[in-house]
Amino acid sequence: MTRREKVILGLCLAVLIGVLGSFALRRSRAQSAAAPAPVNVSPDVRALLDQVRQAYASLLSLSISGTFQGNLDIDGVQRNNVAQFSGLYSSAGLFRNETKETTGANPATTQPTSDALLGNNGTNIYLFFPERNRYQIIDAPKGKVTLDSLGENVADVLRNQNLSLALALSGDAESEILQDATSISRLDDVKIDGHAYPTIQIIHPLFDQTLVIDPQTHLLRRMIGDVSKNAVMKGAKVVKSALLTSDYVNSPSAVLPAAQFAWTPPPGAQEMTPDDANTDLIGKPVPSFSLADMNGNRVSDKSLKGSAYVMDFWATWCGPCVASLPRVEGISKDFKDKGVQFFAVDVQEDKATVEKFISDTKLGIPVLMDTDGKVENTFDPLTLTPFTVVVDKAGKVRFAAPLGGLEDRLPAIINDALKP
Repeated sequence: MTRREKVILGLCLAVLIGVLGSFALRRSRAQSAAAPAPVNVSPDVRALLDQVRQAYASLLSLSISGTFQGNLDIDGVQRNNVAQFSGLYSSAGLFRNETKETTGANPATTQPTSDALLGNNGTNIYLFFPERNRYQIIDAPKGKVTLDSLGENVADVLRNQNLSLALALSGDAESEILQDATSISRLDDVKIDGHAYPTIQIIHPLFDQTLVIDPQTHLLRRMIGDVSKNAVMKGAKVVKSALLTSDYVNSPSAVLPAAQFAWTPPPGAQEMTPDDANTDLIGKPVPSFSLADMNGNRVSDKSLKGSAYVMDFWATWCGPCVASLPRVEGISKDFKDKGVQFFAVDVQEDKATVEKFISDTKLGIPVLMDTDGKVENTFDPLTLTPFTVVVDKAGKVRFAAPLGGLEDRLPAIINDALKP
């Protein structure tokens, strides 16, 4: 893969990995200081894991459909996410995964939209974002495609959006389940539609996971992820609920013609390029903008001339944004005496929704309203929310990128911008 392809793929996956969960079940080893020691596995859990490993390893093909539900109540902010997903798998390493999400207080009344498509047709890996009508195609890894050969970023996307598909691609479902686990135990069977399903719980450094196994196929029936630890790590203070639940309907040995894995860009779709990240803004004058604060006063690049400032683009429905804002606010207090101004730029929401959020969370950063999203699109055309922009006193952009979960980097970025 060329450097250009790596840049583009990284940008695509930055969008894709945030499609379903507000706090992702990411298990990339880079997120932990060191891999945990091998976990002890009891005989009853070992027997169940052997069945799961053998079931996924023997698959010639698999068709998957399912639903995802996220129930979050974090620092007084409640959010329900509901999604449908589907997946296809061939033992040759071909796969296709599609998600359709609804977000809101009453998702049952909202029609889902196609959010993301990720697949491998044997020659290329393709990523497509229907709402943006943007896509990227790169060469597939040589040889049989496995989860590891796709790289950690793609692997994390599949783990988040369709764990059953990830287990099929892994080549070793048991090792995939145990990756980075600190403990694993057998729980009481879970009843679904009157039938008992064997259940295990896996503890990870950043989240806990409950896996419910189909006793007939030995494939995954349900996954419940508790991401409370992840939320606290991202700055949450009060976590009442942080559960992500996926239910799977697996159809082994499904007849899957190669045409079902094929994909071509639809009419009008445009290929993503490195310019989509607006990296060419760095070191150049900040683009002209003018936004209203919550009192209707205008704040613009002209009114901020001579000041260093930070703009953090966010929305109340965006879980990573909600987690990030308290940390950004804490950093803003450290730079108050240095004259750095901070603004939380809400994107495409009505004033009443934002006012309620500010009241519920006691947010102290001045909020600006980007009602039509045009200012965000100028800085962040890929909509990689939360997205942070740092402008120095000379009016030049010093940083423009997503920082969700990596806010600890922000002080050094600001200090660098303050240098003469």
